[in-house]
Amino acid sequence: MKVSDEPDLCPIARALACVGDSWTLLILRDAFQGATRFDQFQRGLGIASNMLTRRLERMVDNGLLEKHRYQSRPPRFEYRLTDKGRGLAPVLLTLYAWGEHHLPIAARGVELVHRDSGEPIVPVIYDRRQGTPLVPRDVLMVAGPDATPAMRQRAERARAQGEALFTPPTEDTATADTVTTDTAAADPHAEAAVTPSAEITGQRPQ
Repeated sequence: MKVSDEPDLCPIARALACVGDSWTLLILRDAFQGATRFDQFQRGLGIASNMLTRRLERMVDNGLLEKHRYQSRPPRFEYRLTDKGRGLAPVLLTLYAWGEHHLPIAARGVELVHRDSGEPIVPVIYDRRQGTPLVPRDVLMVAGPDATPAMRQRAERARAQGEALFTPPTEDTATADTVTTDTAAADPHAEAAVTPSAEITGQRPQ
């Protein structure tokens, strides 16, 4: 399945090729880069017209995009991001960081930089309440009051395994630590992937 005209150059496209159907997030990717019209999405993605039509209508129905008429004869529409659609920005930035770290290539198709300074940035995730960066071993998904038996079983399994889920095997620990340190020093994107403790919402802890 063709997901983009430049799947090797876009870390998000590379990540989505691994995790499943990618059209919705790739349409959102282009919307965040200024695309609003049908032909802009089609040129950017190389997607068939009928498939793009279905996806756009579904995204409108789901509240990710709003449809606005910009021409009456013939009728033509723009598709603009809603607050709900813009809320997926952290997902795209996380996929960018994951794709850049785990699916690297020599070519630099796109880069993340700060809008004002132009300096490279590394997406991270913060806990708003504690104001601290998060790493996977700090997070535990517990069963809620309405959890099903299967959900409670998974939560208990996760609690029992604890940090083992995110700790390399004992025999590889020394090697893994060395590689992590060297990679992080050489590549600023590595920090976000090895320790995904990055801020991706654009809002620093208060």
